Amino acid sequence: MKSSLRKIAAACLLLALLPLAGSAISGKQASGGAKSAPAFDDGSTLPHIAEGRIDWNKTESGNCLVAKDSFGFTACPRGVPNGFWNVALIGDSHMRQYFADLDYLARKYNWRLTYISKSACPVGTQAMLPSHLSASCRDWNGHLESYLAAHPAFNLIINSNSAFVSHASPEVAAAYRSLVKSQLRRGTAWFAIWDNPKPRKDFLSCIAIQGDMARKRCSLSYEQSMRPLDVLPAAIQGFSNVTTLDLRSKFCPADLCSPIINGIVVYRDKSHISNAFSRTLVGYLDAAIPQRFRRDPQYPILNLGR
Repeated sequence: MKSSLRKIAAACLLLALLPLAGSAISGKQASGGAKSAPAFDDGSTLPHIAEGRIDWNKTESGNCLVAKDSFGFTACPRGVPNGFWNVALIGDSHMRQYFADLDYLARKYNWRLTYISKSACPVGTQAMLPSHLSASCRDWNGHLESYLAAHPAFNLIINSNSAFVSHASPEVAAAYRSLVKSQLRRGTAWFAIWDNPKPRKDFLSCIAIQGDMARKRCSLSYEQSMRPLDVLPAAIQGFSNVTTLDLRSKFCPADLCSPIINGIVVYRDKSHISNAFSRTLVGYLDAAIPQRFRRDPQYPILNLGR
């Protein structure tokens, strides 16, 4: 077991040294209230996503994203071209962590999917974003607002943002809340994924040294792992037509955040989760999707507004 974990750590260390293009360092649906995703126990048998059509490298290759220090804007179609539901996947590299899972769900539930991403850049109303965010990020958000205004409202927007970039800033939270509200007024449902915990900086070498004791000895408490706090989903809780998903219990069972869970290395660097671990979360994302977006409307007359 110790030897196997050391091999895993060595492989991850090699991957971590490769250039990561554009990476950032960084319940119930009802009117009058937000939906919080259900809690899951550790014995869940929800499905994992298998290897297949997803090319993970393309989600970070720069062909459909704006890199951290670059100006620009791009939006790419994914999912089912003629699908009923019009869904957008919008955010930074912490949103891209779930790309394969959500691309899988788009095909499962017949979504037209639009993929919009800029590294190290939280979503928010441009005029309200503070100066600690890069000029390119503020510019990108201006383009995002123009894009949203010029196109029909999405049925659903799925979003996540790096807390390393928002820095628990109340100004960023206010800008985020403003943009979300602008889309809610158009009838869009908003689905926010809370940011993931972060590992200790030496997690790979710790795994290699500790072997089968790594799960315990290389861990951090949840409080240590969630610095800075992700204040963006909290800024929109309580709004109607909003769902937030906190995967805390999946990353940190009993509030202990380990770099290895069920033999899988959780992180690929000090900020992002690994592709392998992300695939184990698809069932939890699936279970939290609002029910109406899981199928086409049953009555043909409703398709007239398609």
